[in-house]
Amino acid sequence: MILQAAILLAGLSVTASGSTCCPPVRFSAVQSVTIVNYTFAKAALYSFIYDGINQRYVISGDLSDGFVSTTKVIYDYPNKTGYRVDTVARTCTAFHLQGKFEDQESVCVPSGAVFLGPFFYGYGVGRLASKGYSYNRTTVNGEHQNVVTTVTRKDCIPIVITTTTIGGHGGNALETLGYNDVRPGITDFTVFDIPPYCTV
Repeated sequence: MILQAAILLAGLSVTASGSTCCPPVRFSAVQSVTIVNYTFAKAALYSFIYDGINQRYVISGDLSDGFVSTTKVIYDYPNKTGYRVDTVARTCTAFHLQGKFEDQESVCVPSGAVFLGPFFYGYGVGRLASKGYSYNRTTVNGEHQNVVTTVTRKDCIPIVITTTTIGGHGGNALETLGYNDVRPGITDFTVFDIPPYCTV
């Protein structure tokens, strides 16, 4: 028990129940998102802060072209509530969350994922050792998805996650998440504070 607590406090990778591997329980990153379906295409950079201990995360941005937005979305899974917040306009919209926390953003590799083998990014002494996995899942809306993920060999930190959705509401879709500038821990927990002007 003491060893488990030490690992948790050190921010090392801890495998969640039903997972092959998970990244550090708390981390922040820049999330590069590309979504394409038959009606639209979107590419953006977001700030991503993940708190696996309290089952919540925040996405804010868009950081593209050096632009820092005043909006953020807080996903609070213990309360099954999300909040779209604009801190300058002082507006907030609450919405109901579905699904399980560990399935969100495909951060953890689930048990049963097919190992695709070891990979390397770059070359020489600076190359990044990684491993790939593939798995299928069904969303709460009944959409069938195939997920291919590449994570670092050490600590299971996500690098690139590609999700192909077949027969979704918007037709077939492709979503790619890239994680950059990943840092263990959270420096400012106030990003999870729900403003008083938010109502459920």
